[in-house]
Amino acid sequence: MNILIVDDDEAARRVLEAPLRRWGHSVLSAKDGEEAWQTLQGTSVDVVLTDWMMPLMDGLGLCRAIRDMPLPRYVHVVLCTSKDRKEDFLAGLEAGADDFIVKPIDLVELRVRLRAVERLVRLEQDLSRQNENLRHLNCELANAHGLIQRDVQAAAAAQLRMLPPALCRHENVGVHWLFLPAQSLAGDMLNYFFADEKHLVFYHIDVSGHGIPAALLSMTVTKMLALESSRCTMPSASPSEERTLALPAEVVSGLNREFQGGDGRYFTMTYGIVNCSSGRVRYCDAGQPRAIHIRRDASLRAIGRGGFPVGLWEPMDYEDQNLSLSTGDRLVFYSDGITECENAKGIAFGQERWMRALGELREAPLADLVEGVKKSLGEWRQGLEFDDDLSLLALEWQCPDSQSSSLAAERSG
Repeated sequence: MNILIVDDDEAARRVLEAPLRRWGHSVLSAKDGEEAWQTLQGTSVDVVLTDWMMPLMDGLGLCRAIRDMPLPRYVHVVLCTSKDRKEDFLAGLEAGADDFIVKPIDLVELRVRLRAVERLVRLEQDLSRQNENLRHLNCELANAHGLIQRDVQAAAAAQLRMLPPALCRHENVGVHWLFLPAQSLAGDMLNYFFADEKHLVFYHIDVSGHGIPAALLSMTVTKMLALESSRCTMPSASPSEERTLALPAEVVSGLNREFQGGDGRYFTMTYGIVNCSSGRVRYCDAGQPRAIHIRRDASLRAIGRGGFPVGLWEPMDYEDQNLSLSTGDRLVFYSDGITECENAKGIAFGQERWMRALGELREAPLADLVEGVKKSLGEWRQGLEFDDDLSLLALEWQCPDSQSSSLAAERSG
């Protein structure tokens, strides 16, 4: 250890210096508290052996100065004194002394006391090294966390780029959607595209769980469906050959075969095709909440059969369902995160409240309906972040009345 001897008696200092060096310590000396104070400013010291009674600055003053000094590590102070009253010991402890040794100093007793201090110094050095290692680890973790966050943000931006235009109005069909991830990345995904001038293809996916694992599966499914999209939009081999689209149940069944990984991951989805000329909708449910059909007369009803999630069992039979839309009709497909959204008291938004919210917005323009749903959920959540991903896809049949009458006559015929 580095030991500083402070005593105004030079002979007393020399008596201590020799045995301390013999015991393997590095020794410095000072003739009073002022000189010791100056030495401590620029020298690393483990232990100060100081006399109590000295000119300029005595032992108690030096103790107080050391405790007030912002030193890089703890300095152990041992007061060497002939005082032996309890009041003196109490005054020394209050000044900042760690130990006392009575003069004349017994070298055996001093060595024992220094060994105890040495164990404390080694412990402090070990703790200091551990703290330094922890600081380095925390710095590395902070850097790694920052890198992960940047990667997640980049992935989230890529996921958002995969979403279709927010509001689409094309001839007889209008489309709008809502996408509110619980975290940066979402397990929900939705899309729509025109396979040709006559058919609008749409799908809505909700992967179990949320966050990065769910988002990875969601984006994988989306990529696979993008291949289906490119196949749908591929020109026919000859002008006379009619292009055929894969039926929704065929698409869902194909995905179910592909995602039998046995890792417990699965997803629910709805995949459908809208005939933009007739208003007929053919769709397949796979475990999604039943879609809401908002009729022109403002009545609401849940449609569909629910079906089974994708990726749980094989083989699984999926069936298409058909629906004919009238002018002004709307379809709302949504994830269960909406009805299961809880407020601060843990109460779920629920199916009844969800139907009531849609009913209140039934006459609003499609964009206002979606924005109204977002506002209602935000107010219900009371400013808290969402626990699960929330999303919906809304379709609107906008066929003019004259054309709608003609289509109705064709259907009845």
